[in-house]
Amino acid sequence: MKKKLCLFLAVIFLISAFAGCADKNAPNTESPKVSDNPTGSVSPDVSPDSEIPEQIDSLTIAITRDENSITPITYVTGTPGFDIMKLMYDSLFAISAENTVIPWMVADDFEISADQKTFTMTLLDGQMWHDGTPLTGEDVAFTFDYYKNTYTHSRWTPIAKQVESVTVNGNEIVITLENSNPGFLRAGLADIRIVAKHQFEGVADPTDLPNMGSGAFRQAEYKTAEYYTLEAMDSYFRGTPHVKTIKMPIMDGSQAQQALLAGELATYTGGVSVELLDMFDANSDIIVERSDGYASSLLLFNCERAPFDNADFRKALSLAINLDQIIEQIMLGYGTKGTAGYVRSGLDEFNEGFDYVYDVAAANTLLDSIGYTEKDTNGMRLGLDGNPMELELLTGSGRSRIAEFLEQHFAAVGIDITITSLDGDALDLRVWPDFDTSKPHDYDMAMFGWSAPVVQRPGAIVAICSSDYAGAGGMNLSHYVNPEFDALAERFLASVDTAERLALSRDMQQIAADDAPFITIYFSDSVSAVNTAMYDGWVFAKGGNAVNVFSFLPK
Repeated sequence: MKKKLCLFLAVIFLISAFAGCADKNAPNTESPKVSDNPTGSVSPDVSPDSEIPEQIDSLTIAITRDENSITPITYVTGTPGFDIMKLMYDSLFAISAENTVIPWMVADDFEISADQKTFTMTLLDGQMWHDGTPLTGEDVAFTFDYYKNTYTHSRWTPIAKQVESVTVNGNEIVITLENSNPGFLRAGLADIRIVAKHQFEGVADPTDLPNMGSGAFRQAEYKTAEYYTLEAMDSYFRGTPHVKTIKMPIMDGSQAQQALLAGELATYTGGVSVELLDMFDANSDIIVERSDGYASSLLLFNCERAPFDNADFRKALSLAINLDQIIEQIMLGYGTKGTAGYVRSGLDEFNEGFDYVYDVAAANTLLDSIGYTEKDTNGMRLGLDGNPMELELLTGSGRSRIAEFLEQHFAAVGIDITITSLDGDALDLRVWPDFDTSKPHDYDMAMFGWSAPVVQRPGAIVAICSSDYAGAGGMNLSHYVNPEFDALAERFLASVDTAERLALSRDMQQIAADDAPFITIYFSDSVSAVNTAMYDGWVFAKGGNAVNVFSFLPK
């Protein structure tokens, strides 16, 4: 009890110190306060047309980790880093709350050529950088050239390298690709953040450049490991944000949830722990939103390191995992079981027939067949050389319980592993050093995950399985190589025929399912909470939460 009280007091102290003053065990899915909203849009209790104050002074929204200065160069994670960065940096197109692509910085009358190579658009007037400089088409052209020819970034450079030219004539912008790409609108133009030419030009390494975008909010203050302060841009071209200041103390998810329950936060950038849903439901000021989620949790194998360089060994481990048990006991059912084809159900490229099979007997038989028959006195299998295998599973704190279940499941088929828990930065350093997939990594197995926007991209299977590490396979953290897969990926990326792309995607999923370079454990449901007494303009994004630009702009 003392431990819980101290934690609660620490949370209150942190928020009070930051803000000066506070701004105002089973899930209960039948409660009217928990909405099952498959579109992920505005909660039924919060109408888009509800009366919202012209501009309230401030909201306190916790962010769950330090994300550096949160520029397009320095942000670290998809959630919360990329999500918050989008409040400050715009893209030509955007992903709506309903998960559709919409024009954002450009007019609605954009055109795409029949061969999916040329994108013609008109930049909207009135856009400004946060230092007051007008944003122009030259900034757009510069952004693509900068990431293509000056600075290599794991996310932006693969997009920029697809561009042959960007021509600017006043507000008219024409972007021409080297090859056809039907997915470029979503995966490219709705993703890459436009940066200021007058800030980035001539800078070889932009890591230390200050945060200065053209989005609805500017970063007014950042204190390392403590807080961020965002201030609204009153002259924002899509309307003055309804919240003047967003105060963002940095705290972990458990602290943030306690503070939200106590009325000290308006919301936070993470999800609600399912075991706390009944407590949130009991709070009359809080609305809980549940929708289908797309963020994935994966078990990665290092395919360059024995025994994980053997597809049959990896496949045997997949047979040993009881995914239903993990989802029921960890997520209390609030998750969708992953498939060996990686693509989540509900997406266009999803295919039936790639379900994981839980079969301990089959796992044992497969391990025996590839030579892992010798065991130690504890019944654990020895390596092919007769020595203990000493296999390590890396995990961060957020997926440590999954790792513990995997340890039990693998032990049941005679595979002994050691779990090593690391903080996020240390985990990234070993699995994805400098966020450069081409660099050598240092792990056997690792718990990892991709955010919803990554999973929702067309051809997501290409990004995590192609051996073109500096290009299409920029998220292949398993260093998986299969020439047959790569050939299909090239055809997929070059095709403009929807039916052909879907067929190629299925073929790629089949190869991934057969080779098992990773195991998709589950896609976690989106369960988030907001305080509607403090603010009633919240918009829940499909597969995400309410901390997005649509929550703060005029409807």
